[in-house]
Amino acid sequence: MSKNSNRTVDILIELAPQLLQRKSPQSINTTGLETSGYSKLEISYALSLLLDRNPKIFKKRIRRTEESNFLRILQKEEKNLFTKEAFQDVMWLRTIGIIDEDELNDIIERASIYFFDKVSRQELRQMVSYILEQDDGIDLETGVRYHLRKNDQIH
Repeated sequence: MSKNSNRTVDILIELAPQLLQRKSPQSINTTGLETSGYSKLEISYALSLLLDRNPKIFKKRIRRTEESNFLRILQKEEKNLFTKEAFQDVMWLRTIGIIDEDELNDIIERASIYFFDKVSRQELRQMVSYILEQDDGIDLETGVRYHLRKNDQIH
């Protein structure tokens, strides 16, 4: 698991509150991240990954027909698998579309099987990084996408 993918997850979690306001990519304030040591290239890559996983994130309004009717409600036992901070990060990542329902279920399953204590924020970020690295359509080191999706067009 690469350090770059962990940094990508860190950037996305930090930007989540702004992303949920459906600001345009150009109006997102990244100065706090830059002063924390993240490069413009890392931030740009994180936003590119987000757009690849959730192309509708920057739309001003989502039509009712496009919204999912399914929302996973976590049981108390599932919530207790995570520290308060890690659980908050799970919710941010799910809300902005970095992890989907299947990946959320995978994280919960891993947390219940492999961890004897609550999953910390760092451990969660490592799990998410692993999930993102398993996406065979994207190379996290270079940002290159290897496969086209059904909606993609070649110009």
